[in-house]
Amino acid sequence: MSDELSEAKTTAAPWQITSWICCLVIIISVLSCVVLAAVRSEGLTQIKVTALDANEEPRDHDLPLFKQKDALPDYEVLVISQDGFKTNLGAKLNTSAKAGLIWKLSEPISIHEIASIRLQDQDKIISDAIAEVQLTDKSVVSGNYRFDFQTERSAAVGVESFFGTPIGLAIAGAFLIAVILVLLSVFFQ
Repeated sequence: MSDELSEAKTTAAPWQITSWICCLVIIISVLSCVVLAAVRSEGLTQIKVTALDANEEPRDHDLPLFKQKDALPDYEVLVISQDGFKTNLGAKLNTSAKAGLIWKLSEPISIHEIASIRLQDQDKIISDAIAEVQLTDKSVVSGNYRFDFQTERSAAVGVESFFGTPIGLAIAGAFLIAVILVLLSVFFQ
């Protein structure tokens, strides 16, 4: 009888150690997810583009018989992500940017995932890039344009951004494996 009890304790000991290690991995995974998601939770919500000198804005055409209002540029903004995906925020047709043009994002984009912001003159065939900036500060000047960025913190943006990183995927994998091992240790005890 004592041999059976000793054998049962010997068999249970490795599973018990495994379950403790897995519980520790689960706790560390959850804590690291929360911390890294909080760090990456700042999302871009709005872009304002202002022309510093209205006379230097590009014109669609400079012909004397055309209305100059129609000759104003068709400004378009693209948000380019680190993986090359482009989000088109739309165009402001025949409009001067002297007073400032505002583009609001329907869903915030993590600032850590943005490679650059491109202002271009929309065209039917090929759009001309006017300025391209990195989101390094709340306000950035490039050429004749000032870009003002509005951001806000969002838990959804942080969590989505976290799980898009390699470390996020590794932590999620470790979490899943640890949960499976804990369930197995409960089953085999």
